[in-house]
Amino acid sequence: MASTVDIDHGRRQGWVLAAASLALGMTFVDETVVGVALPTIRDDLQISVSLSHWVPNAYILAFASLAAAGGRFGDLFGTRRMFMLGTVGFAAASLLCGVAVSGGVLVAARAAQGAAAAAMLPQTMAIITNTFPPHRLGKAIGMYVGAASVALAAGPLLGGLLTQTLGWRSVFLLNLLPAAAILFIAHAAIERHPAAASHGFDGWGLVTSVTGLGLVVTALMQAGDQGWPTAALLTLLGVGLVLLCAFVRIETRRREPLVDVSLLADRRFLGSAVMVLCAQFSFLAAVVYGAVYVQDSLGLSPAAAGLAMLPAMAPTLALAPATGALARRFGARALTVAGASGGALGFALMGAAVGSGSYWPFGAALLVWGASIPIVYNPAMSVAMAAASTSRRGGASGLLETCLQVGGTLGTALVGATLLRAQSGPAPLHGRAFAPGFYLTAGVLAAAALTQTLLTARGRAANRTAQP
Repeated sequence: MASTVDIDHGRRQGWVLAAASLALGMTFVDETVVGVALPTIRDDLQISVSLSHWVPNAYILAFASLAAAGGRFGDLFGTRRMFMLGTVGFAAASLLCGVAVSGGVLVAARAAQGAAAAAMLPQTMAIITNTFPPHRLGKAIGMYVGAASVALAAGPLLGGLLTQTLGWRSVFLLNLLPAAAILFIAHAAIERHPAAASHGFDGWGLVTSVTGLGLVVTALMQAGDQGWPTAALLTLLGVGLVLLCAFVRIETRRREPLVDVSLLADRRFLGSAVMVLCAQFSFLAAVVYGAVYVQDSLGLSPAAAGLAMLPAMAPTLALAPATGALARRFGARALTVAGASGGALGFALMGAAVGSGSYWPFGAALLVWGASIPIVYNPAMSVAMAAASTSRRGGASGLLETCLQVGGTLGTALVGATLLRAQSGPAPLHGRAFAPGFYLTAGVLAAAALTQTLLTARGRAANRTAQP
């Protein structure tokens, strides 16, 4: 397969990894910086607290709903082409975010950003897998995740500095620079691969998944304003769940499904998918609502809020490169259980700290969580990809990306809903309003650790039974 520019194989691998990592970092930064900028956006555009929660959630919801479709489009039309089209769309949507004149326009532009990210990001894992030989793939994935870790650590601080010095619009306009670099590298280094033979696109799967997930998340978000139970919200939730069940049934019967849900029959893949979903749930809950807490309740400026979030992000820089060695020594699944358990403790400490009125207990809790979650992502994703055969890695990557974005969507929706309910009291921005959402996230991580433990135990029991 000839690339558009004749460069040697080793250098091409490096440039491909750089483009994929930059794309992942760009989307991660776009999630983390918004949390710091959110109070300023709310005040500048004069939008309600409820609508402001849709600024992060519209992006993640669109991403979650369309990630599987983006992966499938990559199979049908070529990963390189979809990667570049998604990058162009992400840059255009970022420009629209940066010039938005109202909350409604900003939320719509954020949804467009999420749709473009769904076209771009699922291609990265497939591109890396196609570029690197099996014996170097694990190291490449580790570097890919590690580069994103830098973006995670820098995101809140960068967002705070930009918001305070250049204004919140610069948070979105900044995306134009990495997008241009990604397009240049992709044109030069990423090989063209022929599109896969197709027997049709799973349109019904797309409709049921997007509509079902959208209705469920909308019901959860609106519950913060209206409370439970109301007939309208219960109807939205019920219809959404029915559509998601229909989606699963459709996928199990399709010859070429939008999402290869049969992968979930493998305990290794299922446990990893649950871990990834719950870790991303906690990640968005921490970076979005943690940044809102330190500004609204502790009175920090955007730049100071970015510094205040560093205890959550900085451990990733130290731990992400070491996760491969740790997984080899202790076992990947045991490592993810330990990470999720530590993350649950961190969020429980956050819930206890927010009523103190002091940053330091909250900062210590962020550090506990930040040191735990990095040892979940990389081992879980490596186990999941190893569980899939070579012919199913594209589907596995798309399903993992869907789990990531669904987890983030549910995290912002559920934690945002609990926050809105708590803020309905006489002191709407008091620190204790954040405690229920943080305790909820602690429970989600604890449930993930328990699920992985049970699946691992069942797998070992099945292996012993199968032995003669």
